Amino acid sequence: MKFNKTSLLSFAFLISKQIIKINAFPSNGEDQLNSFPYGEKEFRLGIIGDSGAEDESREVMELTTYDAILNLGDLDYNCQPDAYFEKVLDSNRKYDFLSVLGNHDAGHECPAEANRFLDNVYNEMTSSKNKNTQCEFSESKFMWSCKYYNMRIIGLTPGVSGADKRDVQLEFLKKHLSSSNEDWKICAWHFYDKYYHTGKYPDDGNIVSGSYESFYDYCKDHGAIIFSAHDHVYARTHVMSQFSEPVIDRFDEETGEDIVQIRKGATIDILNGAGGWEMYIEQGEQKDYKWWQKKYAKGSHGENEKSYGGLFCNFNVGGNKDKARCEFLRINSDEKVFDNFTIYKNENPGTIPYSQIDEKFLYEKTEAFKNGGSSGNGSKISTTKIIIGGSICAALVILGGGILLFTKKNKKYTNTYEPTIKIKLED
Repeated sequence: MKFNKTSLLSFAFLISKQIIKINAFPSNGEDQLNSFPYGEKEFRLGIIGDSGAEDESREVMELTTYDAILNLGDLDYNCQPDAYFEKVLDSNRKYDFLSVLGNHDAGHECPAEANRFLDNVYNEMTSSKNKNTQCEFSESKFMWSCKYYNMRIIGLTPGVSGADKRDVQLEFLKKHLSSSNEDWKICAWHFYDKYYHTGKYPDDGNIVSGSYESFYDYCKDHGAIIFSAHDHVYARTHVMSQFSEPVIDRFDEETGEDIVQIRKGATIDILNGAGGWEMYIEQGEQKDYKWWQKKYAKGSHGENEKSYGGLFCNFNVGGNKDKARCEFLRINSDEKVFDNFTIYKNENPGTIPYSQIDEKFLYEKTEAFKNGGSSGNGSKISTTKIIIGGSICAALVILGGGILLFTKKNKKYTNTYEPTIKIKLED
C-alpha cells in the first residue's frame, strides 16, 4: 500500500495534536480555563454622536447592551435641553453616561438654553448612577477627564460657543493625557479638523486645533483613540502616524481592514455622527481621501437616509488589556453590522505580530490557572505530566512539530486565530 507523504504528515500532526489536547488538562479543563477569571474587567462602551432627541435616537441606543455610553454632542436640535434626558437617556439607567457638548447644545445655536444644556450634562455625569466613573471637570465644566476602569477618557469642546479658548483646552488635554497611566486612552470632541470629515461642509478647516498645535497629533503621540462627530456620517481612518499633514502608518498595510494596531505614535480617528438626526451626503475631495478605511453616509440615492447607528466596543476582550473589538451597528437596515474590527495595542508591530498578543495572554492565563485555579471541588489543578511512550508516538510528535514550524515560518498575518496551549513535556 502506498501513502502520500503530505497526507501521512498531516495525519501525524493531527494525532500528536490530539494526544496533547487530551492529556493537557482533565476532561473539563478547557471549559474551566475559558471560565477562569483573569486579567482586566471586560466592558462594552457605546459611542454615539449627533443623536438629537428623536425616536430614532432611542432606537440606536437600544441596538445592543453596554456598560457605558459616550455621546459626542448635539443632544437636541430644537433648543430643548431636557429632551434628550427625558426621551432618550434611561431614567433608571444601569450604565454610566459621559458626553461632550456640540454646537447645538451651546450659545451660538441656543443662547438662552446653553447653561441648561451644560448643567444637565454635568449633573448626569456626577450623579450616583455613574457608579464606575471618576471625573475631574474644568472650572467652566466644558472640559473633563474621566477614569472608567482601566480607561482614561478626555472630553473637550474646542470650537463650541461659550467654551474655553483653544489654548486653554490644549493645556487641559496635555495635563490630563500626559499624566494618564491607564491602559486605554480616548480623546473625544464634537467638531473635526479639515482632513477628517467627508465633505458636507467642504470649506471647514481646523475647527478643533485652529492655528495651534494639532490636538489630533498630541492624542496620537500618547496612543489615544480619537472620536469626533458633527459630520452626520460614520468614517474610520487607517492607522495614522501623523494627522496635521495626513500620513498613514507604515504598518497599517500589513493587516486587513478588520485589524487595527495602535501605539504611542500611531492611532485611528473615528468620525461618528450618525446617531439619529439626519444622515449627510459625502462629497468633494473629502470623500475620496485615501486615509479613509471605512465610510458610511446617506448614500447617492438616499438608501441610508433612516439607517442611523452607533459604534459599540468591547475593551479588555476576555480580560486582555491590549485587545478591543468594535462594531458599527445600524437601525432600519437588512445588514445590522456595517463595520467590525479588532484593536490591538502593540508598541512593536514591526517585530511582534498581533497574534502573539493573543498567544502571550493565553499563556499567562493558562499559567495562572494551573497555579491557582480551582478544579471545581476546591482543589488546585496541577500540571499534568504527559507521557508519550514508544518510538511511534515520539515520531508522530516530531513530525507534527516539523509541520507546525514550517507552517509558522510561512504564515502571513491573518484575523483567523486558533490559540494553542504550550505545555512542557516532563520525563
